Amino acid sequence: MAKAEPESIRERKRQLALTLASSRTRLTSRGRDLRRRLSPVHAAGSYFRKHPVQIFGATAAGVAILTFLFRARPRDRKPPKSLVRRSLGWVMSLVKPVVRIWILKEAKTYIQAKHINPETDSLLGP
Repeated sequence: MAKAEPESIRERKRQLALTLASSRTRLTSRGRDLRRRLSPVHAAGSYFRKHPVQIFGATAAGVAILTFLFRARPRDRKPPKSLVRRSLGWVMSLVKPVVRIWILKEAKTYIQAKHINPETDSLLGP
């Protein structure tokens, strides 16, 4: 026959079960926290948040060094252009689109004038 458990033993079992449940919950949350802290993404993000000035400085220095190392070096030194020559170059770059538009407009009006002429309606001639 099964003996009835005394009240103190049942209470002790209930306390142990509650302790086990809380320990299990604590271990799960701590394990999740540990995995998150050990992940490389989290480590890099926290480092960037803690040391932004050092990251910016190292990046700027790296870009400056790479720019200096890989920039194109001129083979022969050309004398600098005079102010008049530079100004003439600017004027030419501004005039080119205007001239191109004018030529296209003139060509368009010429072709339209030729096409409307009834005497030369055929491509083979009158």
